[in-house]
Amino acid sequence: MIHLKVSSAFTPVLLVTTILISTIANAQQTGQRRGPPPEAFEVCASQTEGAACSFSGKRGDVNGTCLANPRNPNVLSCAPERRRGPKN
Repeated sequence: MIHLKVSSAFTPVLLVTTILISTIANAQQTGQRRGPPPEAFEVCASQTEGAACSFSGKRGDVNGTCLANPRNPNVLSCAPERRRGPKN
């Protein structure tokens, strides 16, 4: 009976651990990341803040402005122009 109680208590922990490991592994395999793509940094490497920039990325052509990175103000990246929808 003791073996059954220990096993029952261990099952939820094992399940949660398995789900977390699976989620982390999936995120790494699919290449999920946060922040600008490398091209956005490359195009602004020799520019000043506020300079116009453009690059071709995975989602197509991007036009924007070189802006300081919030995490590292000494590094600029090309921030896309924001598309504005119709005003209601």
